[in-house]
Amino acid sequence: MKTKSYWKRDRGAADPFGLPKRIATGLESSMKRSSEEAPADSPVRYIWIYVTEEGLQRGRRPSDADDFLDLDGWLNVIDEAGSLGAEWMVIHVGSSLSPVPYIWRLCDWAQSVHGLRVGLHVSNTCLSEDDLENLGRLEADKTYLLADKEDIDSLRFLEASGVHVCEANVRADERAKYCTKPGTITCVGPDGQLFSCGLVMGDDQYLLGDSQGRRLCDVMSDDSLPHLVPNTNAFPQNGCDACPPLVAERALEREV
Repeated sequence: MKTKSYWKRDRGAADPFGLPKRIATGLESSMKRSSEEAPADSPVRYIWIYVTEEGLQRGRRPSDADDFLDLDGWLNVIDEAGSLGAEWMVIHVGSSLSPVPYIWRLCDWAQSVHGLRVGLHVSNTCLSEDDLENLGRLEADKTYLLADKEDIDSLRFLEASGVHVCEANVRADERAKYCTKPGTITCVGPDGQLFSCGLVMGDDQYLLGDSQGRRLCDVMSDDSLPHLVPNTNAFPQNGCDACPPLVAERALEREV
């Protein structure tokens, strides 16, 4: 296990070199990714993160808000997954983008440092002026707004600025009963806990560990952990919504 991460230590005053260090770390991860292939036993292609507890399935164990990851914690997740070969990131943000001010930093970091395509999964079409302004600052060709089928038409206006608008709903025929897709997904809850995928988020049977306590490459290559879901029918249909591999497939088909 790693020692206590630097952002959890009591460092007194803020580190004036924090940003340069973070940039150097991110660039190092990006260079590693471009110069080396991701290990065969760490086939990370997707990051699926829940930055707020809103949207987690009912009945799942609650998290302590005081233990939620901060900006540095999330950037560390992105850096590690990016260095392992991640190509897509889906962020579930619940009903509104506004309550999570650093979400734009995460999107920008994923795109500019690691070249990731980024999907923002929202459950409400009410975008504020700030939301629209921040969306406009991202790389449009790598930005996707994911929403329910019934809400898609009301978001089509964003396509004029280059932002892709995609349906988040996963159809029954797209949902495999025995699903191996989690083997390529790094899925992280708001408190940093790793799970097989968003469908089983919060279910201890599919808990992979703590993203801040063990390297992602070790977690993803650990065959003793549940990197598949043998019976997806035991979970709500909408739990698969915005599944990154399915979103990627759907989005790329539209772009051809």
